Amino acid sequence: MKQMKKDTVLRLLFWSLAVILLLSLHPKAETESLYDSVIRIHVLANSDSREDQARKLLVRDGLLAYAAEHFSFADGREAAAEALTEHLDNMRDLAENLLRENGSEEKVSLSLTEEYYPTREYEALSLPAGRYLSLQVKIGKAEGQNWWCVLFPPICVNSAAAAEDALLEAGMSETNVKTVARDGAPFRFRFKILEIWEEAKESLRSFLG
Repeated sequence: MKQMKKDTVLRLLFWSLAVILLLSLHPKAETESLYDSVIRIHVLANSDSREDQARKLLVRDGLLAYAAEHFSFADGREAAAEALTEHLDNMRDLAENLLRENGSEEKVSLSLTEEYYPTREYEALSLPAGRYLSLQVKIGKAEGQNWWCVLFPPICVNSAAAAEDALLEAGMSETNVKTVARDGAPFRFRFKILEIWEEAKESLRSFLG
């Protein structure tokens, strides 16, 4: 068992060093800063029942609309996070009201925290695996399938062109926008390196507890 753990650590260290070497050959600081440009949203349903999954989507839609109205014009992620923190109670009440209107008395908890996200492909863009500032929304027991997207800037409800404009207005550099845009083929190699690096760090973090 000890030998297996040792081998696992050695493999993780090997791949981490390999990624570091690759990153040293490519400009990475600006690309990595994309993690500091957005706020993700993670909604966990009460259960996997059809009713709870439908209510999850209602809560999602309500919170996305609220965020688009109140935070879409924030001057960068930090300003959006500050405004979001001030509105957490209102957003919780909105979510619980939506549930009550649709036959559920489940409570909702909201917290702004850092979470690890796997690589996700959206209609307008791709986001690499990594740790992001995230609005975590737990409905009831939060034991059902979850849903995630981007809360700020509100790109999940926009076209590809509008999403790119929103990212630029939120303070993301043109390099980062090209990196995450679905048609950013010249940046896919750097994107993949960054993804591997973040996944290696997360694996090591989980292994070390």
